[in-house]
Amino acid sequence: MWFIINIIQSILIIVHTLLCAILALVPALLGFPKASYWIGRKIWGPLLLLMVGGKVEVKGKENLDTSRTFIYTANHMSNFDIPILFTITSVSLHFIAKKELKKIPLFGWCIAAMGMIFVDRKNRKKAIESMKVAGELIKSGKNVIAFPEGKRSRSGKIEMFRKGTFVIAINSQIDIIPIAIKGSELLHKPGGLKFRPGKVYINIGEPIKAELFVNKKPEEFANYTQSVVEKLYEDI
Repeated sequence: MWFIINIIQSILIIVHTLLCAILALVPALLGFPKASYWIGRKIWGPLLLLMVGGKVEVKGKENLDTSRTFIYTANHMSNFDIPILFTITSVSLHFIAKKELKKIPLFGWCIAAMGMIFVDRKNRKKAIESMKVAGELIKSGKNVIAFPEGKRSRSGKIEMFRKGTFVIAINSQIDIIPIAIKGSELLHKPGGLKFRPGKVYINIGEPIKAELFVNKKPEEFANYTQSVVEKLYEDI
């Protein structure tokens, strides 16, 4: 029974994502990216959660200051993390994605037109250049969402935070908003097509000031932020 339901859900998710990509691509190409992000926040994310029976409970939303620019930094458990964060925040989040996503018809074209940042993880030089682009993007007033683990955790635990995000934060002097995500892996575990209803818990922490790490190594900033996210995770 679940197999049939999951097949139907998979089809609905693909069709819904493609339709939203088309809807978002048009205003992005016409120079209205805010409309594209509105579609992501109000249509794409919420309906994806509805399709799998996902509910979200948010703690610490008072720590979201829409008047300032931040790097939103979260642990990564599921493919649903991005639509969840799109849904709960009221800012346009640019994310740093692997370059392979750019090749996906419609979806890849859409996120490219919206100004997402693509990283070639196999080419260190190009990856560093992409990080510089991210820094300039943030300086121009755009918020970025980063998953410093680099990929979804398959262990169910928060993996080591890599330093790339924190190089940007230190060099650009952009504060970090730490976010803990718990339960999204129950909606969809990495590596499979099983979808299950469930509740996702989000805990948003207070901003971490980049100026505190201006004379420290990016690894120290990464380790500290990871410890904050782990504490937020435990407090859910």
